[in-house]
Amino acid sequence: MKISAKGRYAVRIMVDIARNENDFVSISTIATRQGISIKYTEKIIACLLKKDMLKSMRGVNGGYKLTKQPKNYSIKEILEVTGDTPKLATCFEKECPHKNSCDTVGCWTTLTNLINDFLKNVTLQDLIDKTYK
Repeated sequence: MKISAKGRYAVRIMVDIARNENDFVSISTIATRQGISIKYTEKIIACLLKKDMLKSMRGVNGGYKLTKQPKNYSIKEILEVTGDTPKLATCFEKECPHKNSCDTVGCWTTLTNLINDFLKNVTLQDLIDKTYK
């Protein structure tokens, strides 16, 4: 299982914005703090805006802000925006001819469900507070 740079950056961007909960944060500020290019930051923020995870404001004090409280965003939800829902075996991505007779598919299914359940239960607030388990 590998989460793409885009998925990892999306989570970092959301945490950065969440830490500034009361203020709009500019793309250049986020990109600088996170060490991500402005162009790539813009691309990720566009995906997050499309899914209504962020709101924007133009102008001198403009930027981006969460649409909900940090405790209401799961890491799984953010990763889904970038197409990074963890799948451990290729048999989940396409129809596998061995799926019905494979002795290992149950193991991969169970492990995938455990990972997805964990990510569903970790929130932005948990990352900020470092309280995830």
